Amino acid sequence: FEDIEAGTPFTVDTPVRIASMSKPVTAIAAMQLVEDGTIGLDDPVSDYIPAFGEMQVAVSPMAGPDGTIATRAPETEMTVRHLLTHTAGLGYIFDTETDLGQLYIENSLYAGEGDLAARMEQLASLPLYTDPGERWIYSYANDVLGRVVEVASGMPYEDYLETEIFEPLGMPSTGFFFEDVDFTEAEMSPLYVHAETGELMRYDQPNPDWASGGGGLVSTARDYMRFAMMLANDGELDGVRIIEAETLAMMRTPQTTPEQLGESWQGRAYGFGFDVVLVPENGEQAPGIPGDFSWGGFFDTDFFVSPNTDIAAVIMTQIQPSPNRPEPRTARVFRPLVYRSLALD
Repeated sequence: FEDIEAGTPFTVDTPVRIASMSKPVTAIAAMQLVEDGTIGLDDPVSDYIPAFGEMQVAVSPMAGPDGTIATRAPETEMTVRHLLTHTAGLGYIFDTETDLGQLYIENSLYAGEGDLAARMEQLASLPLYTDPGERWIYSYANDVLGRVVEVASGMPYEDYLETEIFEPLGMPSTGFFFEDVDFTEAEMSPLYVHAETGELMRYDQPNPDWASGGGGLVSTARDYMRFAMMLANDGELDGVRIIEAETLAMMRTPQTTPEQLGESWQGRAYGFGFDVVLVPENGEQAPGIPGDFSWGGFFDTDFFVSPNTDIAAVIMTQIQPSPNRPEPRTARVFRPLVYRSLALD
């Protein structure tokens, strides 16, 4: 159901918050500009956002006796490539174990004010976790990337996506702001959370009021499937080319090293905006088929494209994570169920 209380069916046209499924869209936008030479993969981020040239690196993620986090100058310069691979050294809102993580939470961009440019200034005032390029850290990288696209293209980020991706692909239900989509805020699917009893209860979570390239888009399964089908068709759908096949091939090729990723990524790597399933080594097999690329969202939305099986699949739910949510998550069983239905499991 879209609305449990009212018994409204959940359909392919139910509007939902796709959260981090915004990230692959942002990666495609950036790579369009890389493709036409407007952006260089190794351009310093400070070329587009000057304040990022002043960022410092935390000496330790824990504060010293005086309550402050000691910093030093970075040894490497943050580039567009680092943003595309989440190796920029930036933090996010999920680290509750360190003082640096708490600093990012207290200065969350989602609780900030102003447009995308203003929030980038806010982010630039925080220390980096590591030198750029050192390791993969899930982060605000795609939000920064959205601002890079905005500056490089000379267009508000939301307008760039509408002009270069959503309109050409026929995605009228996808955007950051309700004035840009074909439904109202009142028509959005409610968000639910599991109570201690396991019952699903409504959860109030407003959508970001700024163009968050990392987590702000709303969409529908029908719209996002068109995006996924474009990816499955080497960058083209219904005669409209969004990105060149060679560029997309680069994006779904591993762009990170095992040392950057750490042990939790066994059997997988990260490309430019996508999780990529590797050919198994030493018996280690990640969920999926080698070559699959994908990304999911905070509210248990997910999609994957499988070039070796010609499958593109999308699942949408609206479930707020909580300690009471039963395992496994919907997104974790989605891919095996798709394969099983086609005798590919």
